[in-house]
Amino acid sequence: MTFVQQGGETLIHDGARWLAEVARVHSNDDTFDDPRSYPVPEGGYLGAVRNEYDTKTRTWFLNGPVWHTGQAIVAVLIAYRRSGEPALLDAAWAMGDYILRNIVTQPGHPNDGLMLSYEGDNVTANNQVTFETLPGLLDLAAVTGDSSYAIGARRAADFVLNGGFLADEGLIVDHYHVGEQRFVRDPDAVLPGRITLDDAALARLSDETGDPRYRDAFLAMAERALRDEDPRGTWIVYPPWHRDTGRLHIRASWWWGYPMLIAYDLTRDDRFWQMALRVGEFYLEQQNLDGGFPYAPLRDGRHGSFALATSGSAVSTIIWCDLYRRTHDGRYLDAIRRSLRFLFAARFSPDAEDEQVRGALWETLNVPDGSTTPGYRVRDIATIFAIRAMDRVLALDELADEELEPLSNAMPW
Repeated sequence: MTFVQQGGETLIHDGARWLAEVARVHSNDDTFDDPRSYPVPEGGYLGAVRNEYDTKTRTWFLNGPVWHTGQAIVAVLIAYRRSGEPALLDAAWAMGDYILRNIVTQPGHPNDGLMLSYEGDNVTANNQVTFETLPGLLDLAAVTGDSSYAIGARRAADFVLNGGFLADEGLIVDHYHVGEQRFVRDPDAVLPGRITLDDAALARLSDETGDPRYRDAFLAMAERALRDEDPRGTWIVYPPWHRDTGRLHIRASWWWGYPMLIAYDLTRDDRFWQMALRVGEFYLEQQNLDGGFPYAPLRDGRHGSFALATSGSAVSTIIWCDLYRRTHDGRYLDAIRRSLRFLFAARFSPDAEDEQVRGALWETLNVPDGSTTPGYRVRDIATIFAIRAMDRVLALDELADEELEPLSNAMPW
């Protein structure tokens, strides 16, 4: 087995076990900080993924646990398909049940079907991250044959589309106020809503149900994305950050750009293909020499010295794998190699002193604090997307015999 094959298989296995066994809430006695004081769901947080961990303070945090758990299911099931390990399927099942408990089931009530996808506050559901949750439910339904997960996904999508889709704009209203039972615009938003192309969940719903409404909404938002592209290859106009800050979100081109390939496959419209190519270029331009990525670069390319985002290395790799298969452009392979080198270096050893991080990847560095160990911020998305990236990489024959140079500090002492 080659270096890439062994490293990729190990990352997938160890990362999935970390999500399933360490990050997942097994008992109501499991501890974590909840800075936003989210409403506690029925049944508590059993099955949810504790999605942030600070190695300095050894503290777990919750941030948007519903969508993070949905994405974790996708990664855990990748490992399950490859290994057949029953414990991984059991974990994914528990995660899926947590999400279903966060879908309102009150026939006749205005909130019936609402997914309680709290994120930035404790009063509104974030409609964008609702769609980021759905692929996990759909994957779980496909693996288990249990239709309740697909039904839940469809009910949540229908709730948002029926009340929050602005068809004339090609946008979806940002949030839903749970208590006031109404859709509300993000107070910092420039536009009346945002696109929710995330993970092409709507396109997949249309394919699996045969309902063209989902496809039509997906393509309407893809059209809107073509209009709102800025800067080239990404989008600054949509939340979570206000456009006037000049800050770019490194995963925006993942959530909204990668689905352009799906839009192209559905329509064969070259405009979507060209947009996907620009997304690939955006990531090529943002990648550091060693394969790392900044989390929040400015328009002019400046970024913080410690503001790394391992998830950027992972999502860009997923995109480049797909683009390479379609174009055979060697630049993508070179960039994938650099990202792989960074991702492998970002893993915590199975022998790490802190058992809470064994098998995970860190997302970013804590800023220096005067000590010799400022630590890392570990986020589940670094591990989740790295697993998804490795699954794609291992399918590339061109990397089957690849050896990677070790990550190094290139300072010329």
